[in-house]
Amino acid sequence: MNVAAVEDALSVLAARLVTPVDLITIHRDNMDEARRNSRYRSMRYGAFLLTYGPFEMFFNHVIGAHGGPPQGTPATMERIRQRFSQHLGVSDVTGRWRARVRAQPEPGRGGRWLWTTIEAQRLDDYLRDAKAVRNRLAHGDDPQTAPNASGTLYDRKDGKTSITLMWVEGFVQAVQDLATITALELTGGDALIPEWPVPPRTGVSVGPPAPPYGLTP
Repeated sequence: MNVAAVEDALSVLAARLVTPVDLITIHRDNMDEARRNSRYRSMRYGAFLLTYGPFEMFFNHVIGAHGGPPQGTPATMERIRQRFSQHLGVSDVTGRWRARVRAQPEPGRGGRWLWTTIEAQRLDDYLRDAKAVRNRLAHGDDPQTAPNASGTLYDRKDGKTSITLMWVEGFVQAVQDLATITALELTGGDALIPEWPVPPRTGVSVGPPAPPYGLTP
C-alpha cells in the first residue's frame, strides 16, 4: 500500500475543506443577520457542495494512485467497496466505517440538532441521501425533493426535505471521520492524519461524540 499517496489524498482533502468550513464560520459569526436575511440560507448549499466534491475526490485520488481510474467512483459504500477491492485488493474498506453527524430534531430532544454516531445501513442511507442532494443541485433540480432514508435531513411540513447549516456541519465531520478511518485501514494505522479544519463549536454543536477511530480529534 502506498502510504505517501494516502497521506497526500488526506492533505488535499483537508485543504479543500477549509473553504466550506469558512462558510459555516461566516454564517455562525453573523447569526443575527442570518436570521433576518434569507440570502444566508444559500450558504448551506455552497458549503455542502464544496465538501461533497473533495470527499469523492479523496477516494478517486487513492484509487488513481494505485492504478485504478482517478475519477468516476461515487461516494457510496457499495461502489467504494467494489472499487477498492478491484484496484487495491482491500475486500471491505467500509467495514469499520462509522461517522459523527448532526440529525434532525426528534420528539423529546428539545427541537435541537444533536450529534449522533451512525454506521452500517443508516450510514449507507446517509451517504445516498447526500448524493441525492448533490445530484439535484448539480443538475439544476430541486434539492428539497431528495429522499431522507437516513432520517437525518429535515422533514418539512410540505412533504419535502431540506438540509440545514447544522446538517452540513455534521456532513463535514462525517467526511473527516470516514477519510480518517479509510486511511488508517489502508495503511495499518501508519498514515499521518492531518489537522482537520473545524468550524466554531457553539450551542449544541459543542461536544460531539468521541472520534470513532480511536485517535485524538
